[in-house]
Amino acid sequence: MLKRVARLVFLVGYKIAAPFFLIIAFPWALYIRWTTKADVKTPRLVWGATPIINNSYWSLAMRAAGYESETFTTQYYAAINARDNWDRLLDEEYPHLPYPFRICIAFLASLKRYDVFFIPFHGYFLGNTPLWRFEYYLFKLARKKVVVLSYGADFFVYRRIRSIPLIHGLLMSYPGAAKRQGIIAKHVDYWATHADAVIPGWLGTDGLGRWDALTPSALCLDLNQWTPSARKSQADGNGDTVYIAHAPNHRGFKGTEFIVDTIQRLKNEGLKVELVLLEKKQNYEVREILKEKVDILIEQVINTGHGLNGLEGLASGLPTISNLEDEDYTVYMRRWSFFSECPLVSACPENLADVLRKLIMRPELRHQLGTAGYQYIEKYHGYDSAQYLFSNIIDYVYGRKESLINMYHPLLGEYKKEQPKIIHPLVNNKIVD
Repeated sequence: MLKRVARLVFLVGYKIAAPFFLIIAFPWALYIRWTTKADVKTPRLVWGATPIINNSYWSLAMRAAGYESETFTTQYYAAINARDNWDRLLDEEYPHLPYPFRICIAFLASLKRYDVFFIPFHGYFLGNTPLWRFEYYLFKLARKKVVVLSYGADFFVYRRIRSIPLIHGLLMSYPGAAKRQGIIAKHVDYWATHADAVIPGWLGTDGLGRWDALTPSALCLDLNQWTPSARKSQADGNGDTVYIAHAPNHRGFKGTEFIVDTIQRLKNEGLKVELVLLEKKQNYEVREILKEKVDILIEQVINTGHGLNGLEGLASGLPTISNLEDEDYTVYMRRWSFFSECPLVSACPENLADVLRKLIMRPELRHQLGTAGYQYIEKYHGYDSAQYLFSNIIDYVYGRKESLINMYHPLLGEYKKEQPKIIHPLVNNKIVD
């Protein structure tokens, strides 16, 4: 009840203050337009305002490429991220001002400070306020560019999703979003229409109807921090124990209950296996566990696709399991991008036990997949890959490049075509005997 009252006060305050903000904001944006070049050769980049760790990695990658790039977010998730992952935080910049004033000042200051805004479908700092519809027009008037990168909660409109199992998993983990479908859909449609570029990856194609570049994932990792596991365990579940990791955040979405049940059933069969839950751990702890203590990672078995944790498993040289069963979500990725080279192992709740038995009892297969996994990350998900993607996006939004749609096309694209393809033993991400 208190949250609803606070939210109501928040919205009423914004509606009262909105005319005063706009009286200042539009002349300010016009002034910035007059003092900004139309074609910026090396634009200043910002990633925000939602504190998703991907923003930090992307910003660091582009900074390493010579861009002035930083994150500017509302806060950060202290349970899993460290403060030094982030550059600017709203609370630290304007700590003595009421929250609505902080948001407005942060937005106006950002118009002056940055040239390209990388945001989710929520929008930037005005995204969760009644002023959200004005963001694009202020960006446009100030001659700024907007690139939308979806991450999940900003994009999922449940009634537009083709996969019924995915909807159910989302309802298990995030039932409240089902009541906000209308406003989420409005934000998605707004930015799909107005953004200078939309880069959805796995998460952002259901019901969107627009993507400017097709990539299985725009995510990247700092490969200086990720090295493949040297365990090379020969455990086969009969003599020695095989350790299997899983991060149980978003439990319904990931199918955690099916993973726990499957491990127990395998134990009941007599196999020596142990489940290691990566829960409420800092990123450095996850890296250490994946490198030193486990043999297999299960990312998730409900949603078709993969996220950052799946890439972390591959970067650790581990055989990594994700659900890639639904061909509506996989065929087009294999056809028009580099995803056919990906050595993720596909499994769903119904076949997870069989897939795990094959990995548990065949240590050499695990090692083969682990080697291919690190090679895949090295080729497609290091900082250099992010720099290639975002440098091309920047050229595109400034009109220096005509299209991005075939950037990763296996026939028409040029990206890393000179390098050998990743060879792995899977067929359409499935283990074959």
